Amino acid sequence: MDYTLSMNSDNHFNRYIKISNFILPVTVFALIVFRVFSSHRVWDFMLYIFGGLLILSTIWAYSLWKGLSFNREMRNSWAQVGDQFYERFTISNKSFFSAQSVSLFDESNIPGYDSNYAWEVKQRFDKMWYMDSFCYIRGLYNVGPTKIQTNDPLGVFEINIDSSHSEEILVTPPILPLLQIDISAGELQGDGGAKASILDRTVTSGNVREYNSGDSLYSVHWLTSARRGKLFVKTFDKNPSSDWWIFLDMENSVQAGQNLNTTDEYAAILAASIADRGLKENRPVGLVSEGSNSLWLPPKTGSGQRSEIMHGLAVANRGNVPLHTLLAKSQRSMGQKSSAIIITPSFDKNWLNSLSTLRQRGVLTTVLLLDAKKFGGDGDSSTIMGQLSAWGIKTYLIGPDFFEQISFNEKNSDFSIIFPKTNWHSWQKEK
Repeated sequence: MDYTLSMNSDNHFNRYIKISNFILPVTVFALIVFRVFSSHRVWDFMLYIFGGLLILSTIWAYSLWKGLSFNREMRNSWAQVGDQFYERFTISNKSFFSAQSVSLFDESNIPGYDSNYAWEVKQRFDKMWYMDSFCYIRGLYNVGPTKIQTNDPLGVFEINIDSSHSEEILVTPPILPLLQIDISAGELQGDGGAKASILDRTVTSGNVREYNSGDSLYSVHWLTSARRGKLFVKTFDKNPSSDWWIFLDMENSVQAGQNLNTTDEYAAILAASIADRGLKENRPVGLVSEGSNSLWLPPKTGSGQRSEIMHGLAVANRGNVPLHTLLAKSQRSMGQKSSAIIITPSFDKNWLNSLSTLRQRGVLTTVLLLDAKKFGGDGDSSTIMGQLSAWGIKTYLIGPDFFEQISFNEKNSDFSIIFPKTNWHSWQKEK
């Protein structure tokens, strides 16, 4: 198992030492005072004993302060909900004294992740362990800062070594195989489909074949022809792929549900799954949403666009912008070959007016309507469903039971998330 993201080095450490128990220092100071005003041998004997213990504790603590260090390494900087998050920790003790109990304090904010432990680390040894935990909430989280703390055997001094350094881990929504959802494709609109222009053919070109008499010189693939020593031409798709615009409704007032079983969490999963499908089909896919932050990603293809969409969905939160405003803002950006995929729990009829305008512009629409009532909310979907049906718009009414039939992780047979348990495994080696 490779761990490539090291989070700590000596440059990040802040080391300090302080007295945590004043009994021994105060005792030694008192014995010195008694020794000054009295020459009784008992004070000398006690001063030798307690003074020696204080000196030993000081040397021990100073050695640990100089010799202790730690490192933590992440396996990946991103994950999906349902994946496991892996880390490896190392506490190194280069001193000649053993650290009886080294406590690690982790300030990571990954939900359900607890890496706070205490270990004995022998002199000239490395203590190593790794931890794993399920990622069960999408979001952008910090791993670190981190601190280790220990004491000398008598508990006189407290040694702290901390690092303010942290790394980010992005947890994206899971990808589900939504085979039962059929997206209305923009290239199928009208009589006989959309006509491919020269520009469209360039964008959607596929393989190559040998040149035949009558083929346009425009279609010649010059790099392949030069490499093979004879003419080859590009082949083209008859119907260019339409743009997919995914509209994710994150208006706070229309959401329903509690904890992880909320309409906005399920909507993010739907958006991620639809986007993944479209990009795998080499379609330009875009994402539009207005929550606590604005997401405006015009349709593109490629792995870069996928990363942008997944990042946006990971951090998307609720806001105050209604769906009809979201659709109205996007009307001028959508062409006649575009497909709109609307994901919303809203039963408000206002957004139907904006949808009507999109229809007039020749945009085909698919609606994924989350049934807020099944999530514990209010409202009746019959009016919205009736109007969408009358317009001939593909509509899917989706409740929590829709996801229970889909596996998104090898260790989870449905979408019910169990609060994760952090596991650890450790070993140590001699330096």
